[in-house]
Amino acid sequence: MSIKKIVGAGSGYFVAIFLALLIVIPFVVMFMGTFREHTDIIRRGPFALPLEWSLENFRRVLFQYNFDLYYINSVLITAPAVIGSLIIALMAAFAFSVMEFPLKRLLLLATISLGVMVAEVFIMIPLFQLMNQLGLVDNLLSVILPSLAMSACFSTLVLRSFFMGLPRELLDSGLVDGASNWQVLWKIYAPIARPAIVTCGALTTVWTWNTYITPLVLIHDPAKAPLPLGLALFQGQYVADVPLIMTGAALTALPPILIYLLFQPRIVWGITQGTIK
Repeated sequence: MSIKKIVGAGSGYFVAIFLALLIVIPFVVMFMGTFREHTDIIRRGPFALPLEWSLENFRRVLFQYNFDLYYINSVLITAPAVIGSLIIALMAAFAFSVMEFPLKRLLLLATISLGVMVAEVFIMIPLFQLMNQLGLVDNLLSVILPSLAMSACFSTLVLRSFFMGLPRELLDSGLVDGASNWQVLWKIYAPIARPAIVTCGALTTVWTWNTYITPLVLIHDPAKAPLPLGLALFQGQYVADVPLIMTGAALTALPPILIYLLFQPRIVWGITQGTIK
């Protein structure tokens, strides 16, 4: 290997390590701060190790400041949004990939433009008006339904790409054997698309768990707030207590981080398979 290639590879590794440290260090400081007291952080700085490893901050934040309720609300929002979006996306992706019907391309374009390219902040006013007319303001359904719709659009595109790469003979053989389109979808296509389904499910879980704008506008009762909104309310009340703020942020960030770390190989594989095919 030439010196030029060695220098180039070393530079690449150095940049990668530097960028990784920029991302990891704030999380390490945050998690270390959850075990410390406010006076200790002020006296010894944010990068010092805890003098005593105590879970008192976690106990206080969870049970004294209603984060256990915020956790329940986030689960009640995330679970139906993820499951519902995957079911809808599987049916829509199957229809867009193997079935022929009028206005197919126009509907697919609408799915891309409205569900994926438009940020939720741009639809907050009409969304609030719609939910107000339906009587769903200050109801968890007002967060579940928009999250489900937008996630279903993204998942539809990923699953459609995956289905388009499957051989047409799978569909034809199933239909020849007497199976309906419904049976072909759930007994042949869905099991094969499991990696893509896991990819969509993991990404949708992270996005829905971290949603903030929609509950900020549509949820007024603090008892119904999910974790990101609950953290903002908590920070406004206890901004001076750094360890409590760090503990609340750690409790909010921990589930998405764990989900991504657990499913990261499947997420990358599922996206690349759907894209390549």
